[in-house]
Amino acid sequence: MYAPTVIFENNFRAAHAVRDHINGLYPGGHRFTTRPYQHQAPDFTHWWFIPRKEWPAYHLGKLFIQQLRLAPECLYTGFYVERGLGKQLAGMPDVDPTHVMQPDWYWFEFLRHAQGGEPDSALREVLERSHCPVFVSVDLYAFNRVPSPEKDLQAPDDNVEFAIRSADLGFELAEQSEGIMSRLNECANLRELAEDLDGWRDLDYCWVNLFTGIRLQYGTETTGTWGADEIWHNALEPWAPWVG
Repeated sequence: MYAPTVIFENNFRAAHAVRDHINGLYPGGHRFTTRPYQHQAPDFTHWWFIPRKEWPAYHLGKLFIQQLRLAPECLYTGFYVERGLGKQLAGMPDVDPTHVMQPDWYWFEFLRHAQGGEPDSALREVLERSHCPVFVSVDLYAFNRVPSPEKDLQAPDDNVEFAIRSADLGFELAEQSEGIMSRLNECANLRELAEDLDGWRDLDYCWVNLFTGIRLQYGTETTGTWGADEIWHNALEPWAPWVG
């Protein structure tokens, strides 16, 4: 497996090209609102594809395009969901009310689906279409360090990452947690990861991002082989039913 090069030099160009491609393919549906994480730094900030214009959109399942934190030459793209803070933190002086979990947050539904194996078909489709490994990454932030568009994006307090390289969807540990999430290091697949995250009550004091996607290389129209069509078809379209 390999990391294809895209014809885009940054996230801004990639996200807008993919948005225009989607809207051209599906003028009556599959329309997304494209949102940058930081408006003041559009080139390499995270870009989200959400099904509605409401904002903030923490509660929604989203498609994403972002620069890989530890390998800035790489674009990371796929699907992700966010886990907000527990209700017991509501009203604390340093807690933004929009960061507190509500019953409509997609996190709960996605974990239920993942424990039942329902996203497995999307994972296999991305593997087959892209011929790239799929990376599942979990970032954790303490309740007083929740990422904010008003601040530079900081490294998470803890992270664990797995690679999926074959249709059996087994996890290969790619980045080991050395902190609170070390209990996740032994997860063998997405089902086990979802079961552990779902039953972990101490996460009420944390913010968690769960990403699932492939890695690509930034490039130009001269050096790249993947355009908006390939990014959509190979990496994002299989996840479209999970956005919402």
